[in-house]
Amino acid sequence: MKGLFITGGTLWSGSAFLRGHALLVCGERIVAAGPEESVRAAVPPGTTELRLSGESVLPGFVDAHIHLTTWAKQRSLLDLGGARSLDEALDMVREEARRTPPDGWIRGWNYNETLWSGRRSLKGPDLDSLAIPNPVLLQRVCTHINVANRRALDLTGIDSSDGVLEERDAVHALRAMEKSVFSRRALLEALKTACAELASMGVTCVHPCGADDYGMEEDLSLYEELRAAGDLPVRVFSYHDAPSYPAMPSGFGGDWIRYQGLKIYLDGSLGGRTAALSAPYSDAPSTCGQLNWTITHVTDMLRTARERGVQTLLHAIGDRALDQAISCISTVDAEFGPARLRDRVNHLIVCRPDQRARLAELGVFCDIQPSFVPSDAAMAPPRLGPDRMKWAYRWRSIMTECGPVSASSDAPVESANPMHSLGALLDRPGMPHSPEERLSLEEAIPMFTENPYRAVGRSDGGRLTEGCLADLAVLDRDIRGLTGPELKDVGVMCTIAGGRTTHGGPLEATDGPTSEARVICPRPRVAR
Repeated sequence: MKGLFITGGTLWSGSAFLRGHALLVCGERIVAAGPEESVRAAVPPGTTELRLSGESVLPGFVDAHIHLTTWAKQRSLLDLGGARSLDEALDMVREEARRTPPDGWIRGWNYNETLWSGRRSLKGPDLDSLAIPNPVLLQRVCTHINVANRRALDLTGIDSSDGVLEERDAVHALRAMEKSVFSRRALLEALKTACAELASMGVTCVHPCGADDYGMEEDLSLYEELRAAGDLPVRVFSYHDAPSYPAMPSGFGGDWIRYQGLKIYLDGSLGGRTAALSAPYSDAPSTCGQLNWTITHVTDMLRTARERGVQTLLHAIGDRALDQAISCISTVDAEFGPARLRDRVNHLIVCRPDQRARLAELGVFCDIQPSFVPSDAAMAPPRLGPDRMKWAYRWRSIMTECGPVSASSDAPVESANPMHSLGALLDRPGMPHSPEERLSLEEAIPMFTENPYRAVGRSDGGRLTEGCLADLAVLDRDIRGLTGPELKDVGVMCTIAGGRTTHGGPLEATDGPTSEARVICPRPRVAR
C-alpha cells in the first residue's frame, strides 16, 4: 500500500468522537488528520481509500501491563477456570492425566477457589489423592499461588508439607515444568498465535512484564525473531524483575522492541491473601499478607535503577505495599531529584486517601486493571471488610487526584480484550459500592491509548494526529453511547500497526487518485 485514506468513520480526537474527519496514513506515520476535504487534498495518487459508514476509528489499544509470554503459553495448557468446585478441578486433572504420558508434567492454571462451593483452597494432598504418576503443578488465577503434588515436589527438591507454594517459592518447579513442556520453537509458535489474537482485538502495543522469580520470564530475542519473520503485529516495551545485563537504560531498542524498565514485586495478590495490608485480613485475622522485600532492599533497587537511567514499575496491591513504594520513591527522589521517566505503580487496589495525595505529590504514574472489579466483586469484600472497601478499586479518584492513568489487562489474570476492560470502567459490574467511581467512555479511552505512551515518555503514540505512529483500530460499529455489556460485543474490523494491516486485511488499491478499499472482513470477528 502506498497509503491509506480513511473516510466516513467516527474518529477519536483524543477527547471526543468526530464525524466528517479523515486520516491519511503513509508509511509508518499519520501524515494528515482533520476535516475530510482538507485531508483529501493531501492524498497522493495510488492511495487506498477506506470508506466507512460511521464505524469508530481509535488509536490502536495499548495493554500497559501484560504477562504476554505466560498468557501465550497457558493458552495451550489445562485451563481450570471452568471448575466450580474442588472435585470438578480434580476431575479435570484426572482426565488430563489420561492424555499425558506417565512422566509428563500436568500444568494447570486459572483455578479460583473463591468461585467454588465451599471455597476450600486447593492443597497438595488433594492432588496426591488422585494417585496418578505425573508431576502436577497448578497455578491460581492470580499467578501468585501454585500447588504441587508430591511427585512434582520430589522432582524439584522443594520442601513443602502441603504443596502450596506462595510467591517465588514455586520458581524451581515452574522452570522444571517449562523445560519439559516448551521448546523454543513451541514458545515462538505460542507467541505468534497470541500476538495475532491481540491484533484481532485492536491491540498494537504491549508492555510485557517479566517475572523471572515467578517463572514468568520475557525473552526479547523471541520477539525479535518474530519481528524478523514479519510475524510481530504489536510493539513491545518490556519490563523485567531483574536488572538488565549488560546494563541498558530505559528506551534501549527501536520503535518495535525495546527494553523499558525494572519491575519490582512488592507484594502478592488479594485472592491469595499475600497482598500486604496494614491490618489483618477480615476473613483471616492471623495474617496481613507479606512484603517480598525489605525497605532497604527496595530502596537499593530504585537507587541502582536511577543511576542507570532505568524506569521502575512497582507492583503494589495492598496498602502496606503501597506505603513501602511511597517511602522508597520519596527517599530516592530526595537523593536524585525526580526521575526522567516517572516511576510507575501498578494495581493500587487498596489505596487510602492519604496515599493518593502522596502519589500525586511524587508525580508517580499509576496503572490500573479495570477487569479486577467484576472478577473480585465476590472475593474482595470478605477479604477487606466494609471500611477498607471504601478505599478499594477507586479508579476515578486515582485518575482525578494523581494525574493521567494507564490501564491494562494483567493477562492471563484477566481477559486481554480491551473492550472488556473499558466496559468494567463504565459499569463496575458486580460491585455496588462507590458508584461515583464509574467513568464515561470518553474518560476511559485515553487509559488504553495515549496514556500508556505518556507513561514511557513517548508523545508520538496513542493519538490520531499528524506525525504520530500509524497504529489504529477500526471497530465494527459506532461505539458512542454504548454500555459496558454492549462494549463486550464490539468487534474489530481492521487493525493497523506501523501502517501495516495486522488484522482484517489485506487492503488493496487499484488505479486512480484514490480507490475504495475492498471488503476487509465480511464477518467482522468479535474478539474473545
